[in-house]
Amino acid sequence: MTHKILVPIDGSRSAQRALEHACLMQRADGGTLHLLHIVEPTVAVDHLGAETGSTPLDYTPEKGHEKGESLLRSAWSQVGSPSSEVHFHVEDNPPGRPERTIVKLAEALDIDTIVMGSRGLSDLKGLVVGSVSHKVSHVAHCTVITLHVPDAEPGDAPVR
Repeated sequence: MTHKILVPIDGSRSAQRALEHACLMQRADGGTLHLLHIVEPTVAVDHLGAETGSTPLDYTPEKGHEKGESLLRSAWSQVGSPSSEVHFHVEDNPPGRPERTIVKLAEALDIDTIVMGSRGLSDLKGLVVGSVSHKVSHVAHCTVITLHVPDAEPGDAPVR
């Protein structure tokens, strides 16, 4: 039986580490990888756009999907093996509900394991809004492996 592994990719260091782990799992048992990026439209940076939460004027769903596909290919090129079986999935996100998109795709593809990163919300924020990885682990029909990697390495300059 081929092991099916789903890896949500959002561009974070934790997601990249999750992909590295999933690749090790794939090499160990010859499974199939499914990489997922969930498109979340960017918010305009001009004053009106920032106030209303609207997208930039030049944004289109097609551009969002192209950017997502590019992100997946870039992540895969850093760790993937050319001989490995991999599938890319770019999905639209219901506002604020990426965990539903992840679980729905996992069910549709009959995924055996979801391997995902966790940025690690503060205790208070995690209690109030909950993390995507935490929500997925509670409702997914399959095994969920969560890897936490700080977004900054010790000694990294602070992002400004």
